[in-house]
Amino acid sequence: MSESMLVRLFKNFVITVQLIVFLGCTHYYVPQQYPLKLEMIPEFKGNQPISVKNTHTSNNIVLLGSQGGHKWMGDLQKWTDTAVGLFKSELGKRDVIITEDAQKELKLTVTKANIYWGFAAIRCIVYLKVETGDGYTREFEGNNPSPWTLYRACDGAITRAVAAMLNDDMILNYIKY
Repeated sequence: MSESMLVRLFKNFVITVQLIVFLGCTHYYVPQQYPLKLEMIPEFKGNQPISVKNTHTSNNIVLLGSQGGHKWMGDLQKWTDTAVGLFKSELGKRDVIITEDAQKELKLTVTKANIYWGFAAIRCIVYLKVETGDGYTREFEGNNPSPWTLYRACDGAITRAVAAMLNDDMILNYIKY
């Protein structure tokens, strides 16, 4: 093999490795709890203990979105854990007793999450399904744009989904009475 052929082979190898690294980036994200602002939900108090459960049945990784050579993946069971944690935190601020064996229960599941890139903003949309112990079921959307990062977009989307749930009269009445 000639020296020019070895140089060309080496250059091709380096370019191939760089393309694999650049195009093959996969990221996993689990949203963090971002507290609700007071004006996002009405004032309320509960008078009975309540159980709040993550009822997402699998922990498979799903594609949330992709940008360039980057793919963003997430485990919706862990996303549901974030929603459950945030919801429990908000109930605790309102003196609602949370216990695993309460007669009243709320079951939460993040059914879908997507990340979208747009002009000057990244948007995350989350769908949170809630079922009360008396059979009321509804899905809430958390839709949050961020001009900075997809992390803020996703954290805010979970917060907005929980806020939407706490603005539903049926859910609030179930918690209060």
